[in-house]
Parts: sequence; C-alpha cells; structure tokens
Amino acid sequence: MILYSKSEPLTADDTFLFECKLCGDCCRKVKNTVMIESLDLFLLACHLKMETAEVANLHTEVANIAWGAPILVLKSKPIGDVCIFLKSGKCSIREFRPRACRLYPLSVGPDNDMKNLIALKSSERDFHYIGQEHRVSDWIADNMNGESQDYVITECRLLREMGRILRCIPRNLENDVKRLMLLNRYLMFDTDSDFMSQYIRNMERLKRELENLAKR
Repeated sequence: MILYSKSEPLTADDTFLFECKLCGDCCRKVKNTVMIESLDLFLLACHLKMETAEVANLHTEVANIAWGAPILVLKSKPIGDVCIFLKSGKCSIREFRPRACRLYPLSVGPDNDMKNLIALKSSERDFHYIGQEHRVSDWIADNMNGESQDYVITECRLLREMGRILRCIPRNLENDVKRLMLLNRYLMFDTDSDFMSQYIRNMERLKRELENLAKR
C-alpha cells in the first residue's frame, strides 16, 4: 500500500477518473510512503534473480507504523525524494512494480470480516483525477491477480492474530520482535518455490516465536 494520510473509502460500484500521463509525478516525493509487501519483495527478487534479503538490503529500508510492526518501504533518492526505480522519468520495473503502484491512485484492505477487499482513494494528490472513468471493482480486478488478493486478506487476518500476541510481549523486547517480523515476513523465502506455501509456513513460525516471547 501507499501510506496515505488522507483517503476516502469507495464501494465496488463507485467510479473515479484517472489518466496516467507517464509523467512520473506520482514517483516523486515518495520518501517512506511506498510500502513493499512480502509478495512484492518476492516477485521483485524473482525478476532481478536475487535473494529476497539482497533485494531488501539494496532497495528498501525499514519503517515503523506501530509497536511491533516494522515494514519495508522503497528507498528514495536524496534529491526530490524520487523512487529509486524511476529512470529517465519512467518506472524501470513496471511489470513487477509493487501493488501500491499498480493500484494507484487506490489502495485496498480487507473488510471487518477479513473476507472481501475494500478500496480507498487518495485525496492527497488529485492531479491525475481526469480523463477516463474507471469502476473500482474493474480497477482492482485488472491490477490485482488472484494470488495478490488472497495474500492481502490472509496477511491482514494473520497480522490481526499477531496483534493479540504482541500486546502480551514486554516493550523491552521490541528489537527481538522487529527481528522476527522482518525475518519471517520478508527474508526467509526461496524464489524457486511457491510463495503462498512459504508465506503461510513463515507466519506460523512467526506466531510460535512471538508466543515464546510473550511467555518470558
């Protein structure tokens, strides 16, 4: 997701105007805003023929959005806070760009029952809201495949479970929590194997390790 400070919820039948001008403006001033999810990192590592840990080290940095919830965000260039993958005004990883970029100017998350996706529209940058009309449900279907949609719902459901455990872990173990979160959610993947099976395995291991911390 893109970490918007201003957004509005949309229904599946809502429409919005959007036109990509290939100007690269949405890739500028993005310091600490473009979140890289586990699936994003895995697919990018496959594309670059690198290990997920290597891609994370070279192209992302750690940000914290809440206690015990470190995330990875794309690095940006010092001048203009431009995305490191913006080359000559164009995205150099367009086919493998993160979900946040594919869904732009929308983002999605699960509903309260963790069964369906709901959409949010950024109200921070409105310069693209012209041109062709798009239906929300069509936009999501066109820019998120089945694996990506399943991942988002599964991720949020499992992180909600982790949140209950995190509340029982002493705050002085924060560094241990961050290490376990980053290892299991991002770094311990084999790009020659199926993503979702590895992801579920890693999250089950993470849950056990956090439960052990909570017992200290």
